[in-house]
This record gives sequence, structure tokens and C-alpha cells, in this order.
Amino acid sequence: MSRLTLGAALVTLLASGPCLAALKASTVLAPTPVATANASVFATPLAVFDGAVYTVNIEPGSQPVVLHGLGLKTVLRRGARDADGHWRWSQYLVDDQTANDPYHTAASVGIDRDGYIHVAYNMHNLPWQYAVSKQPGSIDGFVFRGDRVSIADKWDSQHRDVEFPAPGRAAIPGTQVTYPAFFNDRNGTLYVTYRYAARPARDFGQRQYSGGLAAYDEATRQWHAIGGDLVIEGADAELPGGQTRAVTRPLISEPGWWVYQIRLAFDADNGMHLAWYWRKNSSGVNQDHASYAYAPPGSTDFQSADGQQLDLPIGLAAAGRVGDDRLASLAPDGFYSPARITVSRDGHPVLNLQSINGPRFTLFLDRRQWSKPAPTPGQAWELHYDDAGHEWAFVSGLTVLRRAVHANGTPRSNWTTVFEGDRTSHGNLCHPRAVRGADDAQGRPTFYIHGNVINDVGRCENDRIAIVWLAEK
Repeated sequence: MSRLTLGAALVTLLASGPCLAALKASTVLAPTPVATANASVFATPLAVFDGAVYTVNIEPGSQPVVLHGLGLKTVLRRGARDADGHWRWSQYLVDDQTANDPYHTAASVGIDRDGYIHVAYNMHNLPWQYAVSKQPGSIDGFVFRGDRVSIADKWDSQHRDVEFPAPGRAAIPGTQVTYPAFFNDRNGTLYVTYRYAARPARDFGQRQYSGGLAAYDEATRQWHAIGGDLVIEGADAELPGGQTRAVTRPLISEPGWWVYQIRLAFDADNGMHLAWYWRKNSSGVNQDHASYAYAPPGSTDFQSADGQQLDLPIGLAAAGRVGDDRLASLAPDGFYSPARITVSRDGHPVLNLQSINGPRFTLFLDRRQWSKPAPTPGQAWELHYDDAGHEWAFVSGLTVLRRAVHANGTPRSNWTTVFEGDRTSHGNLCHPRAVRGADDAQGRPTFYIHGNVINDVGRCENDRIAIVWLAEK
């Protein structure tokens, strides 16, 4: 049984009663061709700011591109409603030498509080490829603020024939970067998470690929790393100007372990909740286990799930493990990235973890204890909470489930299906990424959904994406 079929079966089992069709869908961006390299689980391809919608994707080049070849296009699009309520789109070519490297080189977009658009793109262990719009709310021009890499070096990097041993000189700290993702807190502050090589001149397995977190300061237009000092020496990196020692500042790092895909969520008080995976010894598709940390509002003093203060960078033993032996027994082969995280109305973190060769599991933290793992409803890609006491589940299909919950996220009702997409509703999407839109006139939440288009025989494909807007009828 395919994952899409499994999800549909579980929706049928979990939803109580018939579909209420409480939501209506309208097309924001019609199905648009993309390259198979656009496939990813880490990217943040959708952002909404001041009524405009932004999406960045890898699109086909002028001719076919072989696996690990160059020549695909990273394209940023901006959509806004005209006076008649129709969506009008413009586009900007960010990069025309994007690598055909599925699950690695997809792009992410973020928007700071002043409305400038930030794009990170085309990286699989590359120096930062990163640009910022010249004007707020406009995609007419961008300033490159990464590290320049020649086309030849990009090609060689895809085939492990070139390395980048210097620490990096881009606006965002780090080098040999993969998995950039942007997040905004409740006040709009822009953050970026990523993996990078703390010791980039070492042999590949010894580079201490760490978890990076940086915050953007609009006043100075500078990124500031959030982490702890890690001393590097001449054998670790090609240091400039005859230096023999330098400092890098990862948030999460452990020799012999790789950090995968930090996810952020912010509670009503603007406390920061993080989840990520670890993998031992080398890179790979299956991660060993998930960890969690929390920082109070306005603080970089991080705590573990049991409330213990964490030294930075956060190490493996101090971070601990989400769940217990019950979760490990349910996922003996490990997990796929990322460890998706959301937060209930009163600040309880909820994790959605995808096991290898098995279902997704949901756990929530209450009184410093992780709950018993439970199947994620409908095998939902994403879970969200609103401020009116509801939990939302966005399932490939597109199917949307909703239930009433207490402030701590525990249920007050069964799941109800409030939307089922099909070709006529333009909601036939898989791998949904949901971003909150502005509340409607009655204060009810709306959502923008970016997803892959399901083909005519019901298969989830990676060759087209679309965006829909969901609102109450």
C-alpha cells in the first residue's frame, strides 16, 4: 500500500462522520511545472507577507539535466491580488545553474520584518548561496550575499571532486551548507536553520557537520549566529591571514554525529521550541533519533525537555532523546527527516516523526515527560494549532482534519474532515506545506497550502506544484 493510500485509509478511520466541507479552496497559483530536484522535506518554499505570496522552486532548465548535473533554474515567484481579486504573478530567476540533486538543492524563502525577501538555494555541502531583495516587497532585483562559487566548482562538488575548506565569508555564518530553512517568530523576527561543516578542511567523515541557527537584525542587516564557541585550528579549516585559531558558533554539535534539519516553532509567549535528528558517523537518509530544546522568550539560554540548562553548543548526551524505548521499538530502523514540531495554545510542544518503513508518530511534552507515541492522524505531513482551540492536520490528498483541543493540545473531540481536495476544487495536492494567512473577518484562521499536484491516476508526483488558499465557507 502506498503512503498516499495509507493516509487516505487512516483519514477514513479517524474522521468522525461525513465530510463537513467547512473549508473552501481557491487557486492562488495554478499547477506549475517543476524539476524533480525540487523534491524536498526540509525547504520552506512558501512565505506570506503584507497580502502577497512568495514561492521559490526548482524549475526545468532549457534542456534536460542529468542527475548531479547543472542547468536547472531556481525561480522565485510573487503573487498578489489585483483590484478584481485575481492573483497576478511575477517571477525572478535566482539561479540558472541549479544542480539536479533531489532532496538537497531545493530553495527556501523567508521575509524579514521590513519586508525584504531572503532566498537560500542550490546547496549540498556548498558555501552559502544566498541573496536578498534590493527593495522590500519586490522581486525585481536581488543582492548576492553568499560566497561566490564557479560553475566548474559547483559541478565538481556534485561529484566530490572539490572541497571548500575555508570557514566561509557569507552574510550567514558557516560553509559546506545544506538544508537551509527560514522561520519567523511571533514578532516577525527572521531565523534560519541549516547544517554546516564546523571543521571543513578535515576528511569528509571528520568535519563535524553541525546544526546552525542565526537571527537577522534589520537595523544592521546582519545575521548573528546563536550558539556556543567551538575552537577550530589550522587542521580544521584554511584560516585567513596566517591565523592559527578561530571560533565557529554552532547551536548543536557533537563529534562523530551529524545534525539533521532543525525545525523551529514559537509559542504564544514567543518561546522558541526546536526539534532535530542525529545520525551517527556519516550522512544518510535514516536518522538515529530525535532531540528537543527550548529557549524562553527573548533568551538564548536553552533547556532540555526535562528542564535542565544546556551548554552551547548542545551535545548529544545533554540533549537527550525524544520519547523512550517505546518509540525506539516502533521505529527500529530510525526516522526520516525532519522532526516536525508545533506548539499547542499554552505552549506544549508536539512532534510529528516519520519512521522508516512505517507510519508517522505524534508525541507531546507535558510536565517534562513525553507522551506515549500515537499514530499521526491520517499520516498528516503537518499539524497546526490555532488560537481558538483547534488542532489542524494537513494530509496528502489534500485532506484537512480538525478537532477541538484543550489548551495543552489534548483532544476535546474526534477528528472531523473539513476539506477534501479533488481536481475540480484545485486541492488535489500531496506533501502539503501550510502557512497561516490573515484571519478572516470573523477571526477564523486561513491557510495557504503549497503542494505537489497529484496526477490523473492518483499518484503523488514531483513534476508540478500548486498553491491554494483555504478559508471557512
